Amino acid sequence: MPSEAQMRTAMQAYLDALNNGDVKGIIALFAAGGTLEDPVGSGVHDASQRLTSLVGGLSEGATFTLDAPIRASHGSGAAMAFTVRMVMNGVPVQIRSLDVMQFDEAGLITEMKAYYGPSDITSPEGEVIPLHQLP
Repeated sequence: MPSEAQMRTAMQAYLDALNNGDVKGIIALFAAGGTLEDPVGSGVHDASQRLTSLVGGLSEGATFTLDAPIRASHGSGAAMAFTVRMVMNGVPVQIRSLDVMQFDEAGLITEMKAYYGPSDITSPEGEVIPLHQLP
C-alpha cells in the first residue's frame, strides 16, 4: 500500500504540473492503464489520452490553487480540493473541484475522479456560469 507521504507528494506534483502545463509530467504520475473521469458522470477514459486533450485545452495562465490541505487515507486513496481559475472564450471562470485518486503500491495513480457540478463553475465573484452561456 502506498504511504500517506507518497500519495500527498503525487497529488502535489499533479497540481504543480497542471500549473506548469506539463502534460508529460502529469501522465508520468499515472500507472499504465490508469483512468480518469473528469468530471464524474462524463465517462471513464484512459488517463494518458484524456489528459493530453484536457490539459492541452487549458487557457494560458490557468492557475490551480489548493482550497485545503491534501487528505490521505488509511488505504490507497487520497483527495484534494482546489480551484482552477482561467479565461474561457474571453470570460473569467473559476471551477471548484474535489479530485479523488487511487494509488498502486508504487505510489502511481491508478484512478482519478474529479467531482464538480454545474454550480461549481462560476465567475470570480461567485455567480454560476452555465457553460452553454459562455461565448
